[in-house]
Amino acid sequence: MEANFYLPVLKTKQGEFDGLEKLDEKTKKKVVPLFEVTPREWDNEKNAKPKSIEEHINSICKRYLKKWPQQISFIDTYMIDNERPGGKVPITYIVSILTSAIGTKCIPVLRLNSIDHIIDAVKLNFRINYADIGVRVSIEDITDPEFEFKLKSLLNKVEMVPADIHLILDLQNSDFSNIDDFSDGILDQLEIFPNFNDWKTFTICGGAFPETGMLKTGINNIVRNDWEFFLTLKIKLGNREFDRSINYGDYSIIAPGYFEFDPTKMQRSANIRYTADKIWYVIKGKALKDSEDFKQYINQATQIVKSQYYMGPPFSAGDLHLKNCSDGLTKTGNPTVWKKVGHNHHITKVVTDLYANSFVA
Repeated sequence: MEANFYLPVLKTKQGEFDGLEKLDEKTKKKVVPLFEVTPREWDNEKNAKPKSIEEHINSICKRYLKKWPQQISFIDTYMIDNERPGGKVPITYIVSILTSAIGTKCIPVLRLNSIDHIIDAVKLNFRINYADIGVRVSIEDITDPEFEFKLKSLLNKVEMVPADIHLILDLQNSDFSNIDDFSDGILDQLEIFPNFNDWKTFTICGGAFPETGMLKTGINNIVRNDWEFFLTLKIKLGNREFDRSINYGDYSIIAPGYFEFDPTKMQRSANIRYTADKIWYVIKGKALKDSEDFKQYINQATQIVKSQYYMGPPFSAGDLHLKNCSDGLTKTGNPTVWKKVGHNHHITKVVTDLYANSFVA
């Protein structure tokens, strides 16, 4: 695992996996996703909700091994830690399946509030097999007066030191709009961060993409303040004595948090999300009630292809799909397809901007 990588925080859903699968090989090498394992929810592939937690997790693992094989990822099971698939702790059940495939490496993620039997399971099952784990902390954690004590306590429980740990500072849906002041505040926290220079890797992630309900019908130009914040922070950190390498992470084209969509009770609208240098260019249409409504995607794709932001078919599989849809060379697709397209383009865009120089032969 390279020390420098991009960390997209993704749900274990079909569109996310499909987007990852279609990345080109050079991009895949720079991506280490953090998968948030979702609770039992509607499965678009099976067009039904799983009957058991085992069925749900087995489906996720099957999808993972098909679409992201022999790749590294972080696995966070906090949303299902109260479940007992097969009588086991979720992280144990999941990673035992995934690591049975040759070349697949999953790094379990703990939090400061992880319950003891989850911590014990990670220590028992992964401390021997892996030299590292992930620890995910929030802005509420790092501003807690007892943060250092709680962090050291967690490391003592798993019998590991900072050099074994991938530290993930997740700013979630913080207000990134005042970039200068917010970056100064985070910089102050990094200066006193316990063992700041000793962690195996240090990633800062967050998400400025709004919840779907906040999008207005028509064109939305949403400023990528999380990205601008990171660039500003890196420059400021480089001027400090405690500077170290930090990795970037975000929530791609989805808002932080979890929302369960139930197609038996709710309706989706046609929308395409396209990542540009400084904004997300989002086109939102009306609800998808019948087959005619899906034709909105053709017009939306055409608008993006003709916009100043479009990067051309060769840029990514997502960009090629946009052009093909605009030209009538592919079906209109559905919300899952357009999540795939959006994630694929976004991840390619971020990796290109972060590591373009490393792609030069």
